[in-house]
Amino acid sequence: MSLQPALLRRLIWNVLPATVVVGAVWFALAGEEGLLRRHELKQQLIAIETHQRQVEADNAALRRQIRGLQSEVRAVEREAAGQLLLAQPGSTIYRFN
Repeated sequence: MSLQPALLRRLIWNVLPATVVVGAVWFALAGEEGLLRRHELKQQLIAIETHQRQVEADNAALRRQIRGLQSEVRAVEREAAGQLLLAQPGSTIYRFN
């Protein structure tokens, strides 16, 4: 059973362009550089930038703490008491859970 030439032409002119359009839309959405991949990368970038800001804030706080420890003897004593449970003789250390 062979297809008639008119039917074959109609199939070629209707199905082929539709297939090309569907393929192009699919590639634009889900391809390697498609919209879905771009959205995923944008979300990753936002998460990384948020983490970077948090790390920068933590670093700034640690730098302030270092400057305080370098400039004040009392700050060193407080830090030693808090972390190492060291205190001057006769002092009392209170610990809370």
